[in-house]
Amino acid sequence: MNNLTKTILVFGFTFLIFQATKALATDLGFNIHSASLQISNYSTPEDPDSTLNKPAPAFTLKDLSGKSVSLSDYKDKIIVIDFWATWCVPCRESFPSVKLAMDKYKGNNDVKFLFIDTREVDKDYKTLVEKFLKETGYSFDVLFDEHGKDGKMNKYYLQYVMPGIPTKIFIDKQGIVRAKSIGFQPGQTAEEGAKNISMEIENLRK
Repeated sequence: MNNLTKTILVFGFTFLIFQATKALATDLGFNIHSASLQISNYSTPEDPDSTLNKPAPAFTLKDLSGKSVSLSDYKDKIIVIDFWATWCVPCRESFPSVKLAMDKYKGNNDVKFLFIDTREVDKDYKTLVEKFLKETGYSFDVLFDEHGKDGKMNKYYLQYVMPGIPTKIFIDKQGIVRAKSIGFQPGQTAEEGAKNISMEIENLRK
């Protein structure tokens, strides 16, 4: 078997794996954009920028312990909301960057990170979240999105108007949405990602 034949076989096998993964994701209601590794499904018809420079939609959601947490609990703080899901590979790949950014602002009472678990398809999603946090050691403040009118776990995902996850929402001290970071860039180092997050936060501290 010559090198050209081997290359063709490897490419063909890789393509088949991608198509199978894409088909499975489609069955679950997801669309995979391989170029950016951004996963999106049931995107909102509105422009994602339509919520910028407007008051952040208020919410009260449950955390892992069942406690109710409201956006208003963090009044006068810069808030970073990370919308994610346990099945979302780009979300998990982005977390080392988020962790570095969190470490930078650890002890800073002006900045708060929240993680809204959304669009889960497994009914045992809370168990999956607990398992993920235990395995990774991440100490994230996770809240759970509510079910929307269509019965899917996407109420605030839709209200914050985003084309997919991961999406990070940056809210200033006046409660205004000032920036969105959508997707995850393959090949980006954790340090580069953390720098981008920090830049958005510092812009709100000026």
